[in-house]
Amino acid sequence: MKKKTASLEAKRRKYGYFFTAPFILGAVVAIIYPTLISVIYSVSEVKATASGYDLNFVGIDNYKWIFGVDPYFKRALISTLKSTLLDVPVVIVFSFFLASVLNGEFKGRAAARTILFLPLIMNSNIVMQILGADAVEDNLASKSSAQVGAFSGVFSEFLEQLNIGEGVSNLLISSVDNISNILAMSVIPIIIMLAGLQSVPKSVYEASFVEGATAWEVFWKISLPIVSPMILVSAIYCIIDSFTGVSNSVISRVKEECFTNLNFGIGSSMAWAYLSIVLVIVGAVFLIVNRYVSYSD
Repeated sequence: MKKKTASLEAKRRKYGYFFTAPFILGAVVAIIYPTLISVIYSVSEVKATASGYDLNFVGIDNYKWIFGVDPYFKRALISTLKSTLLDVPVVIVFSFFLASVLNGEFKGRAAARTILFLPLIMNSNIVMQILGADAVEDNLASKSSAQVGAFSGVFSEFLEQLNIGEGVSNLLISSVDNISNILAMSVIPIIIMLAGLQSVPKSVYEASFVEGATAWEVFWKISLPIVSPMILVSAIYCIIDSFTGVSNSVISRVKEECFTNLNFGIGSSMAWAYLSIVLVIVGAVFLIVNRYVSYSD
């Protein structure tokens, strides 16, 4: 009996190896190997030749160049940091407010959720990239940077038909683009926070009001502590989403160096420097915010 059991476990183990082998192979080919190559490129001077690429080890010279010589990388990095610092708190507050509204008991709640979620989903990064890709591509050469956004491409075409002034047009496009970015970033956090609020039994709220608690006390002492882990998750998600968005200027700079200038050494060093900065920021946010998170047993 033991031999049959051992034989069956051995067969299952073999089948497990067989079915996981394609995933492991794909991870090696598509993730691990390119990652190792990019690390090597980041400390090398890469020159294209007829037979391939020649690598000359330069140590940290590439990193010195992007932070000390190249003005565009630092400018793009500072711009991204400012945008993230401004956008993420707004997204978290807006998402929590809207999740609280959607969690309330009122007639037509299902219809209200549908009405509110449809614009948010339609304004998500992927959808807006598809809707605005052609218009943005057409306007890249002739429009200012304020007009190059996921939504502004479509909106700028509409404003052109109205023949309004360029200053007003740029202001409206910039405002709409900022709002659309906030809405696009809020989709997932709203869903996360709404799920957290719905996990609280109604009896808890009812008992609190029976005991004489005010709406503010219920929010501060019940809703917020329960949803605090979701707020942390949402904050980290928003930070990563902001740092990796389709219109991110740092990523655009990396793409330009790698695929336009074919400067893979500089491009790889930019990518690794950027990744390191993002990881440090995400880690710092987690350590700081996690101190105020209430985890229920």
